Amino acid sequence: MRNKRRLKHRRRDDRRKTPDRRNGYDRRTNAGRDTGDSNIILNTQEACLYLKISRPTYLKYIANGKIKAQKIGRGWRVFKEELDRFVRGD
Repeated sequence: MRNKRRLKHRRRDDRRKTPDRRNGYDRRTNAGRDTGDSNIILNTQEACLYLKISRPTYLKYIANGKIKAQKIGRGWRVFKEELDRFVRGD
């Protein structure tokens, strides 16, 4: 006969108290850190949400040099200060 193990289910009050990626908090973002506006680095998705534009439009602005971004790995990273400069039109 097979040994049937019963899974222990967590009760509501035993669940994680601190947020993590499984419940919506992403430690890769700068959330919760007091770094000032100059040091905040956004990835493509965060930058598109901040500018309220589509991803292809954002990548077109990078290719044309209107937004200065750095390619890191497979994605683009940009300072929030650079996006503010872009919005102001400087």
